[in-house]
Amino acid sequence: MRERSPISSEDTPTVAVIIPYSGEYTPREMLHEAVESAASQVNVDTEIVVVEDEDQRGPAWARNQGLDRVDRRYVAFLDADDRWKETKLEQQLTKMASTGAGLCVDGKRRKSPMEFARALVTSETLRITSTILIDTEKLDVRFEESLERHEDHLFMIEAAMTAGVCFSTDTYTERVIEDGLSNRVGYSPAEIDAFFDRLVERVPEAARLEDVYYQDAYVDLGRRRHAACQYRGAIEAYRESLSYGPTVKAVGALGLTLLKFLYEYPTRPARRLVAEAR
Repeated sequence: MRERSPISSEDTPTVAVIIPYSGEYTPREMLHEAVESAASQVNVDTEIVVVEDEDQRGPAWARNQGLDRVDRRYVAFLDADDRWKETKLEQQLTKMASTGAGLCVDGKRRKSPMEFARALVTSETLRITSTILIDTEKLDVRFEESLERHEDHLFMIEAAMTAGVCFSTDTYTERVIEDGLSNRVGYSPAEIDAFFDRLVERVPEAARLEDVYYQDAYVDLGRRRHAACQYRGAIEAYRESLSYGPTVKAVGALGLTLLKFLYEYPTRPARRLVAEAR
């Protein structure tokens, strides 16, 4: 049986919905569908704020602009290429009322704030930015505009550590654009360090996640380099991951890259000679 909202129909809450939008990365038709899904919420009124990022300053800037423009207790974020289920906000408001948490996101099982932070920094939990709902009476957090990647993860970790986190399942439909912003942003050791530096600066207790963060981050970097056929660089990334402690993920990824490298390397001179002969 679905939980019912503890808020009466005479006191229907209004949730501000911030949607960052860039026409360079997302078709306007998808934006219209996202807006419609926010406007069609059951038993919850919505104040929808679309922040157009014409100068490509990034989603963190756009979301912060939205936060500065709204004056509602509850604020939610929705990416322009995603859509909400019609009971998304009702479910989450119910969870927040029953748990007292200041942050609610999509999730299948309960986690403590530190467990949630660990899930984010190890890529166990991914792509839930469009499910964020916050209670601004319990937290005042902003997105880190200096980061090119994972600024949403930092926001969620700080929010969870500040005011607690609760979870509600099946709240949205994710739609991935192959040439979207997340697939265009680069990834480097400097960016890996930048995220963790900002994380510990804003959430000092997250320092205990250093090893698991770097283990996962360098495996991710290695896989990206492997996909770009940069096998030596991938191997170096896996070695860096292993320097923080061995993991099955790192060992397995290293093995696959080594096999690929050993298979392709001997054939490269031959392929070059064939190409020159043509």
